[in-house]
Amino acid sequence: MRDEVASDLKGPRSIIWLVTSRCNLSCRHCYATRFPKEGELSEEEALNLIDQAAELGVRHIGFTGGEAFLRSDTLKLMQRAHRQGIGTTVVTNGLLLSDELLEKLREYQVWVFLSLDGARKETHEKVRGPDTWETVLSAAKRMSKLGMKFSTIMAVNRLNFGEVAEGLSLARELGAAVGCLIPVIPAGRARKELAPGPREMLAALKQAEQEARPDFPVSLWCLPFAGLVINSPNMFFSSCRRAKEIDLSPQGEVLLCDVLDISLGNVKEGLALAWRKQEENELTCNLTQPKLFPPCNECELREVCLGGCFARSQLLRSDIQAPDPLCPRVAGLL
Repeated sequence: MRDEVASDLKGPRSIIWLVTSRCNLSCRHCYATRFPKEGELSEEEALNLIDQAAELGVRHIGFTGGEAFLRSDTLKLMQRAHRQGIGTTVVTNGLLLSDELLEKLREYQVWVFLSLDGARKETHEKVRGPDTWETVLSAAKRMSKLGMKFSTIMAVNRLNFGEVAEGLSLARELGAAVGCLIPVIPAGRARKELAPGPREMLAALKQAEQEARPDFPVSLWCLPFAGLVINSPNMFFSSCRRAKEIDLSPQGEVLLCDVLDISLGNVKEGLALAWRKQEENELTCNLTQPKLFPPCNECELREVCLGGCFARSQLLRSDIQAPDPLCPRVAGLL
């Protein structure tokens, strides 16, 4: 088991679920293109999974894709989760957020993560494609008008890292409650040349710190080393290595990480069994209690960061145990 706390859990606290790999865009940084378009969990299997999650005490289901709303029953799945007392979030490009859909999302108390990949139309559409900018701004304004709490999320890359401060400022003006940043990881369609390097990420973090406020915090995803750069009580980050979480592909595969093609089981066997297989897997255990190498073994953040993002290490260094190559200290910048 991962640790003593994990052994007390019947199931995960959170499920991150790529409900479909289908999308109405062709973003340059999309990692979901790796997954087949066929073989998604059926509606019956998906609803049953949510019922199992409720029985096991799951507190959160994060719907993502692809574009989650291209799956015809996604709203029905969210309704089932809401009725079962499970909190839900969704990552969306915003193109399908009609007024009717937004009303339902508000009713089911779904927190929306709205993709905003630049502070300017030209930048955003260079990443996500033409005719997307105004639609995203409209969705944000309509959610704000409805009183919905939502976040923007920027996939930081070499094209937009210089607009992080302006992007967060725009998000706050649009009514977002939180601004989120996640670095592009080279998986799927995303090429290594698009992913930010340590210098770009360092600059992005310093910009973000300028915009973080008590009434507008900034959430940093996949950046467990951020505390080496920032010192703001209004910015949040953590390591996923000990998160009580399970990542699912559209086909129900339990993934070590949703950007890695390493399967630990399938929820078609039952969520409880899939969770147990994940927690008892040797690779999972090694990543949860990692042997740290320099400079991580002497870093003041070692108990928080735990060596950083193992998926980035695998994809960029072909060594899942290597120190996170995006970390500025690993890169010799600090």
